[in-house]
Amino acid sequence: MAGLAHRPVSPHSPSHRDHHEAHDEHHEDPEDGVEGGTHGRAAGAKPLTAQSGLRLIVRDATSGLLRSPEVAGPNRSRDTPVVHAWNVVIRERPGALSTEPLLARLRGDGDVRPAVDPGLAGGLRDWFEDALGAAGGFPAQAPVVRVSKEAVNQVLVCEAHALSRAVMSRAVTVELARGVLVDALFRQWVTLGDIGEPWVDAVAAVECAGDEAVVRFISDLDTQGRDRLADEVREHAARIASVWPVSSPAWLARTQERLEVPLGGGRLVLSGVVDLAFGAPCAGRASVCLVELKSGVRRLEHRGDLHYYALLETLRSGAPPFRIATYYSSTGELDAEQVGEDVLLGAMQRTLAGSERLCRLAAGAEPARTANPLCAWCAELPGCGPGQGRARSRVPKMTGGPTADERVWARDPCWAEEEFR
Repeated sequence: MAGLAHRPVSPHSPSHRDHHEAHDEHHEDPEDGVEGGTHGRAAGAKPLTAQSGLRLIVRDATSGLLRSPEVAGPNRSRDTPVVHAWNVVIRERPGALSTEPLLARLRGDGDVRPAVDPGLAGGLRDWFEDALGAAGGFPAQAPVVRVSKEAVNQVLVCEAHALSRAVMSRAVTVELARGVLVDALFRQWVTLGDIGEPWVDAVAAVECAGDEAVVRFISDLDTQGRDRLADEVREHAARIASVWPVSSPAWLARTQERLEVPLGGGRLVLSGVVDLAFGAPCAGRASVCLVELKSGVRRLEHRGDLHYYALLETLRSGAPPFRIATYYSSTGELDAEQVGEDVLLGAMQRTLAGSERLCRLAAGAEPARTANPLCAWCAELPGCGPGQGRARSRVPKMTGGPTADERVWARDPCWAEEEFR
């Protein structure tokens, strides 16, 4: 966009700053080295006292990094507003975590990291290839079948719906644009440990990434809509900067980690991109943590997405992750769980069922049409008998969307991505 300074995000470069943090991942102290508790205070903000119950993001005079020192108060409550240096005031929500509890959840404090079964990954791979071969095999003449979490979710709802979504261009909404912008700021914070002006940095990062659809959508917003979106982005950035510690190089933090697993001689590829990965695979004990960032509301489907990523990491590296988590930047909540064989087996069965259907469709089979709550919004509705019976119409709805219950029932990632990212 014109008039916005470009500040490219380097998603894979480790931070070279000295954050005064211990290198042992079990003894991080992200508040070390914080000085000048009033530096960078928002204009017009009152001084912080023990009774004020306010927390301020400050910019350290020595390192230039944003920090959020705790201000203890006897009357502090979860509804206490938090003042940030970007003139953003947000209220802490029930379930929101501060830095130390968040780190404890990510590390799985109190849980024993499971030993790596050296035959687990190979057994899962053999099971997948044998089962897929018995179901009809990999399509020999078709292009490579690429399986993603979205493709699996969609094809298990309705094969015809999945094909129609595959050829449609991505519809950019305010929610989707917000998710892309917040993702960019999260990568910047994890990688560099600093965010300048959140809106400027986020838009510049999206421009540098070449996401023309989102940039065009933002450019076409009216002034009121753009200001409202910018305020939302600043609020999410303020919560991230106030809670997430700057990663130590010892954590081996990787943003936008691409996971790809070729199967069947490369004729099928399981693929995905996880927002953040910590640690390196180990032959002894599970040592990798995978984190997804969501700027929308908490949804049941998000856990299934993490299970899919855990399966990919296991097949790719030979060792499962020990921890998977989803962080919600709108509320500050963290949904974390340990990865066991039950998680991997469940993800394998679901991915295998979706892959069988995708391979059959790639070979030219006629897609099965299954009535579901999304039929009224499907582009295939005019020629779909089951869909017309379900929707009681031959005309797809062009506005609105399914109810929350319908979205949960169908688990359609298109709606989840566009409305709740």
